[in-house]
Amino acid sequence: MSYFVINKQMDFDRGYLRGGVFREGRLGFPDGSSSLCFISRVFDSREEETEWGRAVLDAPGNAGAALQLAVYASGQDWMMVGGRHRKLQDLIKDTEIPEDEKEKLFRPLLKKRFVGNSDVLLNGITGRYLFIMLTMFRQEAELSCGSICLYFPKRSWLDYLPAVYRMDAEGADFTERFLGIFQSLYDDRDREIRESAGLMCPETCPRALLEQLAEWHDVKDSYLWPDDRLRVLIARIPEFEAMRGTLGGLRESLKLYTGEEPVIREEEDPPGTVTVGVHERFLRDAREYGSLRRIIGHMMPAGLDVRVVPLRQRMQIGFDVYVGVNSAMTEIGEMKLDGTSPAGLAVLGGREAEE
Repeated sequence: MSYFVINKQMDFDRGYLRGGVFREGRLGFPDGSSSLCFISRVFDSREEETEWGRAVLDAPGNAGAALQLAVYASGQDWMMVGGRHRKLQDLIKDTEIPEDEKEKLFRPLLKKRFVGNSDVLLNGITGRYLFIMLTMFRQEAELSCGSICLYFPKRSWLDYLPAVYRMDAEGADFTERFLGIFQSLYDDRDREIRESAGLMCPETCPRALLEQLAEWHDVKDSYLWPDDRLRVLIARIPEFEAMRGTLGGLRESLKLYTGEEPVIREEEDPPGTVTVGVHERFLRDAREYGSLRRIIGHMMPAGLDVRVVPLRQRMQIGFDVYVGVNSAMTEIGEMKLDGTSPAGLAVLGGREAEE
């Protein structure tokens, strides 16, 4: 069985969305919004008279009237509007058409409406093209929706039974819907097994399993890493393991963690000391400083002491300055020690001789 899935920002951008926002993998309400409406893009099954099987929403199944799903289907991807052909996709995306007007336009294509259900069978819905309208209303308990899966073509367990079970139309309909309960459970488990390989991939697995992968690869303090950078770290773990305990490995680790090239310098006095410079925005408080020290400690060469210094966007007496990193050469001028003026090229004790 094939399926379409809606689970990324791009998926919601390709449809129509009013009063909602997609963040952290879920569609929910922004501040000040009491309802939202989402109309998906038009899905093409590539088969005429496709029998659609099932719609599954990652949403609470007891939301009642706060969760409404309308399913539309058609054998063509256009309709007549105002005496001319209009693509369904263009009508969905058209922001100049009010939402209630769109609902009136699409009413001839409406096949079924579900209220309060997050897992529904699409029995009797046929057509090559299909799209949905999801409406949600804010409740005291925050209501949100994650992925939306549309399964097709319809595969009924009734087809595996002897023909006698299909002789009576009313009895066959009941038998099919009854078997559909167990078929849905079976299909869900089957899909989980088929997609289980994705749980082992750092690029696709959920955050909870991502930290489990990190533990398997001996990545310490994985909770300190942002999600996107932790995925890159695990994917490059053989490379980082080969560099563990070297200054090159420390440099690459900090570059990935901060997103910027660090300044690393081996000191001669005192010997056995390494100075690590990172932008001051990564050292705003004791917690961030402690996190950075832990990241450094996992890649630091044994037997060396480390000194972490913030790189400031200004020159200040008593602090480290690295030209090209946290400073820039300015035009030639006199130095003014007034606490506010930038220091350019200057000579202490007099002016430069004019040529």
